[in-house]
Amino acid sequence: MPFFYWNPSFEIGIAAVDAQHRRLVDLVNALAATITDGGKLPQAEALLTDLMRYAGEHFADEERLMIGVALADAEFDRHCQSHRAFETKVREIARRSDLMQADVAEEVLEFLTTWLVSHILVSDRKIATALQGRAEPEAEAETPLIGVSLVERVLIRALGETERRFRLISDYTPTLIWVCDPHGNRGYVNRAWPAFVGIDERGAESCDWLAFVHPEDRPGYEALLAAVIADPRPAETEYRLRRPDGTWAWVLERILPRHDDGRTFLGLIASATDVTAIKRSEVLLARANRELEQEVARRTAQLEQLMLTDPLTGVGNRRFLTTRLDEEIQRARRGGHRLTAAFVDLDHFKHINDRHGHPVGDRVLTRVATCLRANLRETDILGRFGGEEFVVLMVETGLDDAMRLAERLRGAVERIRLIGLDLTVSASAGLAEWRDGESGEALLERADRALYRAKESGRNRCIAERAA
Repeated sequence: MPFFYWNPSFEIGIAAVDAQHRRLVDLVNALAATITDGGKLPQAEALLTDLMRYAGEHFADEERLMIGVALADAEFDRHCQSHRAFETKVREIARRSDLMQADVAEEVLEFLTTWLVSHILVSDRKIATALQGRAEPEAEAETPLIGVSLVERVLIRALGETERRFRLISDYTPTLIWVCDPHGNRGYVNRAWPAFVGIDERGAESCDWLAFVHPEDRPGYEALLAAVIADPRPAETEYRLRRPDGTWAWVLERILPRHDDGRTFLGLIASATDVTAIKRSEVLLARANRELEQEVARRTAQLEQLMLTDPLTGVGNRRFLTTRLDEEIQRARRGGHRLTAAFVDLDHFKHINDRHGHPVGDRVLTRVATCLRANLRETDILGRFGGEEFVVLMVETGLDDAMRLAERLRGAVERIRLIGLDLTVSASAGLAEWRDGESGEALLERADRALYRAKESGRNRCIAERAA
């Protein structure tokens, strides 16, 4: 993409001179491309030499042309002095060793383009006016030979925004850049755009670029552009673009309003960066986070289960029983349900430990827990309260039904046999039904008193704590 564009307004009506002006613009563009493409200093010096040589030929032709026209002597001399001053300036530039530095290169290109516009629109247009026999415009105030007068600044102001635009734009960056007018019509896209979506550069000017936006993203993207044009302000968005192979790439686009020196809105300029890899990383990270959260939740649930489980028997522990008892009392209070608690205690368990040892005692506890769990209903709650004591919470169950269930449990425990061991296992149970307003602790105390009576009455039996 050229650094400096030829504009039809540059033509002065003398074909030979217009052609030479075009050649000068081409040489300036070649020099700009060498600098922006990362060229070497010798290449730039060679182009400056070509520029001086061709400018000399052009100036000579112009001066021969001026001899035959009715041009004031002062204007003729001034025009020639301007030529010499330009040649001197370019020779000074060619001798610089820091020409490839960004700030120096920008200054040089600024001088060349500004001088070209001033030379064509003012000085050379006077020659065309004289050749056509028109009255010569009134002379301006004295200005520097290679400077830009106030009138010239006015003349080139129309081109100033275009100049600034192309200074912002680089065709040698992977960033996707476009420029639109105040109505949203894209008048420029850089080379990265056609390459990114897979079309020929020659079709870029007439291309419907929005057609490459993903159908799901296009309505929102169009709405954003309309909003920014209606109320010019910086904006940022992400959307998907179709690649040549039919896949979709995510781009992050930053949009800026353009204004002239008078703050007149001129349109928008935008740059987009391919963030597909970042998006993929975000997806992978989100997936990893979800999996991590799930694993943490699973481990937390395991820890909570361990905290509420008796490690020997695998049934709930005392904390578990206390929590569930409070929950069931609340549920019974709200729903008017009945609730009965039973303390189940193994008879003569100390004798088993003393005679057979603690490993056998642990086997007995494990078998009893398994036996109780196998004979309970799904709604019943079992836990080891401590030592050889178990607690059964019988939800939505009155005392009479609870007594029948307790007797079934007692009988099942009595039938337990351990291979290779000559021992008898039995259990006593004390039951109490919850009373409205009673705490869980008070309920268990009443069940424990009933258990004490069962033990006092000879063991291997069930006794209920009934209202007087």
